[in-house]
Amino acid sequence: MRVALCGLGRAGKQVLSLILQSEGNVYPVMCICRNGSEKAGKNLMEILPFRNKIDCPVYSVSDAAVGFQKQAPDVLIDFSSSEATMALLPVCARYGVRMVICTTNFSDEELRRIQKTANETENFGAVYAPNVTPGVNVMMILARRVAQLLPEYDYAITERHHNKKADLSATAKKIAGVLEDELNRPVHINAIRAGGYVGVHEMTAVGEYEQLTIVHESFSRKAFANGALIAAAYIQGKQGYYDMQDVMYQYLRKKGNLL
Repeated sequence: MRVALCGLGRAGKQVLSLILQSEGNVYPVMCICRNGSEKAGKNLMEILPFRNKIDCPVYSVSDAAVGFQKQAPDVLIDFSSSEATMALLPVCARYGVRMVICTTNFSDEELRRIQKTANETENFGAVYAPNVTPGVNVMMILARRVAQLLPEYDYAITERHHNKKADLSATAKKIAGVLEDELNRPVHINAIRAGGYVGVHEMTAVGEYEQLTIVHESFSRKAFANGALIAAAYIQGKQGYYDMQDVMYQYLRKKGNLL
Protein backbone atom coordinates (compact mmCIF):
# COMPACT_ATOMS: atom_id res chain seq x y z
CA MET A 1 0.00 0.00 0.00
CA ARG A 2 1.43 3.33 -1.11
CA VAL A 3 0.53 6.05 1.41
CA ALA A 4 0.41 9.82 1.01
CA LEU A 5 0.23 11.86 4.21
CA CYS A 6 -1.21 15.33 4.66
CA GLY A 7 -0.22 16.96 7.93
CA LEU A 8 3.19 16.64 9.57
CA GLY A 9 2.09 17.46 13.11
CA ARG A 10 2.32 15.11 16.07
CA ALA A 11 -0.18 12.55 14.75
CA GLY A 12 1.24 12.65 11.23
CA LYS A 13 4.76 12.03 12.50
CA GLN A 14 3.51 9.00 14.42
CA VAL A 15 1.92 7.63 11.24
CA LEU A 16 5.29 7.87 9.50
CA SER A 17 7.05 6.33 12.48
CA LEU A 18 4.71 3.32 12.53
CA ILE A 19 5.03 2.82 8.79
CA LEU A 20 8.82 2.86 9.00
CA GLN A 21 8.73 0.38 11.90
CA SER A 22 6.34 -1.98 10.12
CA GLU A 23 7.43 -5.05 8.23
CA GLY A 24 4.43 -5.05 5.92
CA ASN A 25 3.95 -3.74 2.41
CA VAL A 26 3.19 -0.16 3.47
CA TYR A 27 5.29 2.68 2.08
CA PRO A 28 5.18 6.47 2.49
CA VAL A 29 5.52 7.85 -1.04
CA MET A 30 4.68 11.55 -0.58
CA CYS A 31 3.64 14.17 1.95
CA ILE A 32 1.47 17.24 1.52
CA CYS A 33 1.92 20.52 3.42
CA ARG A 34 -0.08 23.74 3.44
CA ASN A 35 0.36 26.26 0.66
CA GLY A 36 3.20 28.64 1.44
CA SER A 37 5.00 26.22 3.76
CA GLU A 38 8.79 26.15 3.56
CA LYS A 39 8.57 22.33 3.60
CA ALA A 40 7.19 22.22 0.05
CA GLY A 41 9.73 21.01 -2.51
CA LYS A 42 11.88 19.25 0.07
CA ASN A 43 12.31 15.56 0.82
CA LEU A 44 11.00 14.16 4.09
CA MET A 45 14.54 13.21 5.12
CA GLU A 46 15.43 16.92 5.16
CA ILE A 47 12.58 17.71 7.56
CA LEU A 48 12.32 14.83 10.04
CA PRO A 49 15.23 13.02 11.69
CA PHE A 50 14.24 9.46 10.71
CA ARG A 51 17.13 7.05 10.43
CA ASN A 52 15.46 5.20 7.56
CA LYS A 53 16.46 6.55 4.17
CA ILE A 54 13.22 7.08 2.28
CA ASP A 55 12.43 8.94 -0.89
CA CYS A 56 9.33 10.87 0.15
CA PRO A 57 8.92 14.26 -1.54
CA VAL A 58 6.79 17.00 0.00
CA TYR A 59 4.23 18.86 -2.11
CA SER A 60 1.99 21.80 -1.26
CA VAL A 61 -1.78 21.36 -1.33
CA SER A 62 -1.99 23.24 -4.63
CA ASP A 63 0.60 20.88 -6.17
CA ALA A 64 -0.99 17.67 -4.87
CA ALA A 65 -2.15 16.67 -8.37
CA VAL A 66 1.47 16.74 -9.57
CA GLY A 67 2.46 14.50 -6.67
CA PHE A 68 -0.39 12.06 -7.33
CA GLN A 69 0.66 11.72 -10.96
CA LYS A 70 4.33 11.16 -10.10
CA GLN A 71 4.04 9.08 -6.91
CA ALA A 72 0.75 7.17 -7.54
CA PRO A 73 -0.37 6.74 -3.90
CA ASP A 74 -3.21 4.36 -3.10
CA VAL A 75 -4.45 6.18 0.00
CA LEU A 76 -4.13 9.65 1.52
CA ILE A 77 -4.12 9.83 5.33
CA ASP A 78 -5.22 13.33 6.28
CA PHE A 79 -4.33 14.85 9.66
CA SER A 80 -4.33 18.45 8.42
CA SER A 81 -7.24 20.90 8.50
CA SER A 82 -10.76 21.05 7.14
CA GLU A 83 -9.66 23.67 4.60
CA ALA A 84 -6.89 21.45 3.23
CA THR A 85 -9.20 18.42 3.19
CA MET A 86 -11.85 20.20 1.12
CA ALA A 87 -9.19 21.42 -1.32
CA LEU A 88 -7.78 17.89 -1.69
CA LEU A 89 -11.14 16.10 -1.97
CA PRO A 90 -11.76 16.74 -5.70
CA VAL A 91 -8.10 16.06 -6.51
CA CYS A 92 -8.16 12.70 -4.71
CA ALA A 93 -11.44 11.82 -6.43
CA ARG A 94 -9.99 12.69 -9.84
CA TYR A 95 -6.92 10.48 -9.38
CA GLY A 96 -8.57 7.62 -7.47
CA VAL A 97 -6.60 8.24 -4.27
CA ARG A 98 -8.73 6.96 -1.39
CA MET A 99 -8.94 9.18 1.69
CA VAL A 100 -8.77 8.56 5.42
CA ILE A 101 -9.99 11.86 6.84
CA CYS A 102 -8.92 12.32 10.47
CA THR A 103 -9.52 16.07 10.59
CA THR A 104 -12.47 17.76 12.30
CA ASN A 105 -14.43 21.03 12.35
CA PHE A 106 -16.27 20.46 9.08
CA SER A 107 -19.56 22.22 8.45
CA ASP A 108 -22.63 20.09 7.75
CA GLU A 109 -22.44 21.17 4.11
CA GLU A 110 -18.80 20.08 3.87
CA LEU A 111 -19.60 16.67 5.35
CA ARG A 112 -22.43 16.26 2.84
CA ARG A 113 -19.98 17.14 0.03
CA ILE A 114 -17.46 14.53 1.24
CA GLN A 115 -20.19 11.90 1.44
CA LYS A 116 -21.63 12.79 -1.99
CA THR A 117 -18.22 12.77 -3.65
CA ALA A 118 -17.29 9.39 -2.15
CA ASN A 119 -20.61 7.78 -3.02
CA GLU A 120 -20.93 9.15 -6.54
CA THR A 121 -17.34 9.04 -7.86
CA GLU A 122 -16.20 5.87 -9.57
CA ASN A 123 -12.90 4.42 -8.31
CA PHE A 124 -12.89 6.57 -5.17
CA GLY A 125 -13.77 6.08 -1.52
CA ALA A 126 -13.32 7.83 1.81
CA VAL A 127 -13.33 6.97 5.50
CA TYR A 128 -14.38 9.87 7.70
CA ALA A 129 -12.55 9.12 10.94
CA PRO A 130 -12.37 12.02 13.41
CA ASN A 131 -12.58 9.30 16.08
CA VAL A 132 -9.80 7.16 14.64
CA THR A 133 -8.46 5.18 17.62
CA PRO A 134 -9.53 1.51 17.75
CA GLY A 135 -10.32 1.66 21.47
CA VAL A 136 -12.76 4.56 21.30
CA ASN A 137 -14.62 2.83 18.48
CA VAL A 138 -14.98 -0.31 20.57
CA MET A 139 -16.26 2.01 23.29
CA MET A 140 -18.99 3.18 20.89
CA ILE A 141 -19.99 -0.41 20.16
CA LEU A 142 -20.28 -1.03 23.90
CA ALA A 143 -22.13 2.26 24.47
CA ARG A 144 -24.76 1.29 21.91
CA ARG A 145 -25.23 -2.07 23.58
CA VAL A 146 -25.55 -0.51 27.05
CA ALA A 147 -28.19 1.89 25.76
CA GLN A 148 -30.12 -1.03 24.28
CA LEU A 149 -29.98 -2.97 27.56
CA LEU A 150 -30.55 -0.04 29.95
CA PRO A 151 -32.68 2.50 28.06
CA GLU A 152 -34.29 3.81 31.25
CA TYR A 153 -30.97 5.03 32.70
CA ASP A 154 -29.71 8.61 32.43
CA TYR A 155 -26.65 9.12 30.21
CA ALA A 156 -23.89 11.73 30.03
CA ILE A 157 -20.56 12.12 28.24
CA THR A 158 -17.48 13.78 29.75
CA GLU A 159 -14.48 14.58 27.57
CA ARG A 160 -11.08 15.84 28.76
CA HIS A 161 -8.45 17.39 26.49
CA HIS A 162 -5.39 19.62 26.73
CA ASN A 163 -5.88 23.25 27.64
CA LYS A 164 -5.24 24.49 24.09
CA LYS A 165 -8.19 22.64 22.55
CA ALA A 166 -11.09 25.03 22.16
CA ASP A 167 -13.77 23.05 20.33
CA LEU A 168 -16.02 20.38 21.73
CA SER A 169 -14.57 16.96 20.88
CA ALA A 170 -15.94 15.45 17.67
CA THR A 171 -15.53 12.05 19.30
CA ALA A 172 -17.73 13.08 22.24
CA LYS A 173 -20.38 14.25 19.77
CA LYS A 174 -20.13 10.91 17.98
CA ILE A 175 -20.55 8.90 21.21
CA ALA A 176 -23.50 11.07 22.19
CA GLY A 177 -24.99 10.53 18.74
CA VAL A 178 -24.70 6.76 19.09
CA LEU A 179 -26.57 6.92 22.41
CA GLU A 180 -29.18 9.37 21.10
CA ASP A 181 -29.95 7.06 18.17
CA GLU A 182 -30.85 4.30 20.63
CA LEU A 183 -32.48 6.40 23.36
CA ASN A 184 -34.38 8.93 21.21
CA ARG A 185 -33.44 11.75 23.57
CA PRO A 186 -30.51 14.20 23.90
CA VAL A 187 -27.36 13.25 25.81
CA HIS A 188 -25.42 15.99 27.62
CA ILE A 189 -21.67 16.46 27.01
CA ASN A 190 -19.32 17.94 29.63
CA ALA A 191 -15.99 19.34 28.38
CA ILE A 192 -12.91 19.73 30.59
CA ARG A 193 -9.76 21.54 29.41
CA ALA A 194 -6.71 21.08 31.60
CA GLY A 195 -2.99 20.41 31.33
CA GLY A 196 -1.74 18.08 28.62
CA TYR A 197 -4.52 15.52 28.26
CA VAL A 198 -4.20 13.76 24.88
CA GLY A 199 -7.84 12.70 25.12
CA VAL A 200 -10.18 11.07 27.64
CA HIS A 201 -13.80 10.16 26.90
CA GLU A 202 -16.16 8.85 29.56
CA MET A 203 -19.69 7.54 29.14
CA THR A 204 -21.78 7.24 32.29
CA ALA A 205 -25.12 5.48 32.59
CA VAL A 206 -26.87 6.25 35.89
CA GLY A 207 -29.83 4.41 37.36
CA GLU A 208 -31.64 5.02 40.63
CA TYR A 209 -29.30 2.79 42.63
CA GLU A 210 -26.12 2.38 40.54
CA GLN A 211 -23.98 3.71 37.73
CA LEU A 212 -22.02 2.15 34.91
CA THR A 213 -19.02 4.01 33.44
CA ILE A 214 -16.94 3.24 30.37
CA VAL A 215 -13.73 5.25 29.96
CA HIS A 216 -11.33 5.50 27.03
CA GLU A 217 -8.04 7.35 27.35
CA SER A 218 -5.48 8.05 24.63
CA PHE A 219 -2.07 8.47 26.25
CA SER A 220 -0.05 8.29 23.03
CA ARG A 221 -0.73 9.65 19.57
CA LYS A 222 0.41 6.28 18.25
CA ALA A 223 -3.18 5.19 18.97
CA PHE A 224 -4.39 7.69 16.34
CA ALA A 225 -1.70 6.61 13.89
CA ASN A 226 -2.50 2.92 14.37
CA GLY A 227 -6.19 3.54 13.75
CA ALA A 228 -5.44 5.59 10.64
CA LEU A 229 -3.36 2.77 9.14
CA ILE A 230 -6.13 0.24 9.90
CA ALA A 231 -8.58 2.55 8.12
CA ALA A 232 -6.19 2.97 5.17
CA ALA A 233 -5.97 -0.80 4.71
CA TYR A 234 -9.77 -0.99 4.88
CA ILE A 235 -10.52 1.67 2.25
CA GLN A 236 -7.91 0.51 -0.25
CA GLY A 237 -9.76 -0.47 -3.43
CA LYS A 238 -13.21 0.38 -2.04
CA GLN A 239 -15.75 2.83 -3.39
CA GLY A 240 -18.16 4.83 -1.23
CA TYR A 241 -18.35 6.66 2.07
CA TYR A 242 -17.52 4.92 5.35
CA ASP A 243 -16.87 5.85 8.96
CA MET A 244 -14.58 4.31 11.56
CA GLN A 245 -17.36 2.09 12.89
CA ASP A 246 -17.48 0.35 9.47
CA VAL A 247 -13.71 -0.13 9.67
CA MET A 248 -13.77 -1.55 13.19
CA TYR A 249 -16.66 -3.96 12.59
CA GLN A 250 -14.70 -5.56 9.74
CA TYR A 251 -11.44 -5.47 11.71
CA LEU A 252 -13.00 -7.16 14.75
CA ARG A 253 -14.81 -9.76 12.66
CA LYS A 254 -11.55 -10.73 11.00
CA LYS A 255 -9.98 -11.15 14.42
CA GLY A 256 -13.01 -13.13 15.60
CA ASN A 257 -13.54 -10.65 18.45
CA LEU A 258 -16.92 -9.09 17.58
CA LEU A 259 -19.59 -9.67 20.24
